[in-house]
Amino acid sequence: MKIHETAFIVSTYRSHYKEVSKDCYAQLWNNSDTDALIADILKSVSAHEAILHSIRNRFFYEKMNAFFGKNNGGTLINFGSGFSMYQFSFSNNVSTIEIDKKGIISYKKEKVDHWIKTGELPHRDIQYTAIDFNANTAAEIVVMLQPMITKQPTFILIEGVLFFLNREITNTLFSVFNQLQKSRDLLGAVTYLPEVEQTPVYKRLLHYFDSNNDTNDSFLHQTLPNSYLSKVKGYKVKENTDEFELSKIYAPKHKIRNKLDILNETMYILEKT
Repeated sequence: MKIHETAFIVSTYRSHYKEVSKDCYAQLWNNSDTDALIADILKSVSAHEAILHSIRNRFFYEKMNAFFGKNNGGTLINFGSGFSMYQFSFSNNVSTIEIDKKGIISYKKEKVDHWIKTGELPHRDIQYTAIDFNANTAAEIVVMLQPMITKQPTFILIEGVLFFLNREITNTLFSVFNQLQKSRDLLGAVTYLPEVEQTPVYKRLLHYFDSNNDTNDSFLHQTLPNSYLSKVKGYKVKENTDEFELSKIYAPKHKIRNKLDILNETMYILEKT
């Protein structure tokens, strides 16, 4: 499995439950190869993965939509953007900076430009930049991104990324965030807590990744404790919750009864101080 395949997988998950994810464009990325991968994951790892990723998308959609609505626009800076489609559901006064590896960014820009041209997507102000988080220093990343921010305030999102990074790179990115943002800007982040590592479903996830990782892509399996997010320099925790709790709000019909039975990610909203 390659890192870019996870981008296709997550977008397809969102398309399975559009009423939950609020992503009405996710199906544009669907393809038969990904459908086959998902069937295997739902069977081998967890049957709840599609609804959980839809819940995660809904949480950040609601937080960002409220933030940009309150501030009459701004800039979404999406680190490790994959094939997320948030900006097309927001007002056109929101600018977006999409950041990912070169192959993903180039492919996404080509497809999005085409879909806008054909009328399948609404026009939005989007800038794309390829950054390898493992190859650039914090100062280099800031120099690349600072001139691209033309609208204030900013909402930085790092979703589905920290799991694949080591602690050193994670520290570098949070330093970048701190330098890019201003007081009262928001940062959304997702992680697995360390206690998830002891659950059978998490062990199945690692087994699946390790068994199918026949490339040089890095799957580092990072988890982060609450204490890490609560001590990020320049920020305070404004809100944190997890997919199990959010399922009661956004997907009550699924009746997930035990958080130990799911790959339960924790979402954070941090506010720049």
